[in-house]
Amino acid sequence: MKKVNKMKNDFGSISRLSEKCRKCPYVKTCNHKEMEALAYLMPATDSILQPVIQPMMKKKDLRNIKIDENTTVTIDLEGLKEQMKKDFYRKVGIGVIKNAS
Repeated sequence: MKKVNKMKNDFGSISRLSEKCRKCPYVKTCNHKEMEALAYLMPATDSILQPVIQPMMKKKDLRNIKIDENTTVTIDLEGLKEQMKKDFYRKVGIGVIKNAS
């Protein structure tokens, strides 16, 4: 069983019952269980990974469009809106769009 422990500074950890305790015949009744750490979680805002995580945090507005009986296409309206904005400003040459490719 995995358990998330909250620590100071909004850090967290994922831990589980140690292997020794999981194999013990008294695992259900023992009051001296040992835990082992599996991972430590850090908030994304303070991480150097922020540029990598940021695209995953973007708002998505997914819509399914039924083309015919057996074909459905999923589109992201926010992605389309952003692409249209980039294309418009690039063609017109007005302003600068941040992260335009």
